[in-house]
Amino acid sequence: MRKPDTIECLYLDFDGFFASVEQQANPSLRGKPIGIVPFDNTQYTCVIACSKEAKKRGVQNVMKVKEAKALCPNIILVPQKPDLYRRAHNALIAEINAVLPIDAVKSIDEVTCRLDFGERHNPEKVAAKIKDRIARYVGPHITCSIGFAANRQLAKIAGKQNKPDGVTIWTPEQVPKVLYPIPFGDIPGIGGRMEKRLYNIGIYNTENYWHCRQNTCAKFGAM
Repeated sequence: MRKPDTIECLYLDFDGFFASVEQQANPSLRGKPIGIVPFDNTQYTCVIACSKEAKKRGVQNVMKVKEAKALCPNIILVPQKPDLYRRAHNALIAEINAVLPIDAVKSIDEVTCRLDFGERHNPEKVAAKIKDRIARYVGPHITCSIGFAANRQLAKIAGKQNKPDGVTIWTPEQVPKVLYPIPFGDIPGIGGRMEKRLYNIGIYNTENYWHCRQNTCAKFGAM
């Protein structure tokens, strides 16, 4: 298997996408804690997305409305507007494509791109161009977090480390040490059940997992 010797992938994740699109479209919501809900006038549903102001108060995505209000009594509940989010998505995709081609659209608020030779040596400039076009041509209240790494999986994990509105660059020589402090919850593919199974066999963090993997590969002659 080829081992990359430089960064090759960019992973972009919009911050609180539905909530930030609402704040961009409606100035009265800017700077306020808002939660997007499936429909109006109900207490028996959940917050499907929330703004960074709400997150600072402890509100999380897929949290029950009653729990969200207990943490943030002044949260503003906004019924979802799928058409608005689709239009915003299309506009944002166009601006990213103006900087570099999109390799894959992973969801309405996540995309990945492959970097050419020149872009690999100046990822900060690439990130700045993308953020500038989004702010200038779509709106400054829609922000994104960007991760750069040797492959898509690592770039996705990197992009979560400095949210919101951050840029994280992991070069191959930084791996695996940059992964050691990463909680299992930030690693795609490791859910709650898998985390419990790892705990049951004495693997309590990402560093434990890495060394266990290395030792297992060595045992079977894979290293």
